[in-house]
Amino acid sequence: MANTDERVLTHISLIHCTMPISPDETKQLLERLVFTDGTAEDWVQDVWALSPTLGETAARLVDVLNGLMDCTSADQLDTLLQGFYREQLEE
Repeated sequence: MANTDERVLTHISLIHCTMPISPDETKQLLERLVFTDGTAEDWVQDVWALSPTLGETAARLVDVLNGLMDCTSADQLDTLLQGFYREQLEE
């Protein structure tokens, strides 16, 4: 497991042991699980540098991810985050 993944999982574990996670923080943690080496914007730029056509697709994918996170309840996002956390621990 990469260092970034370990930091994110440790962060999730520590926060859930001490207090509930805010919806904004849950979204940030989910983004870190997807874009482990930087931000979503960095990823889009990296893909764009390889291929402008794929870069446009990557930008749309990030827009869809953000839209889904915006219209998903905080409880559902938290459940999703915990599911990914459990999967990572089982690997």
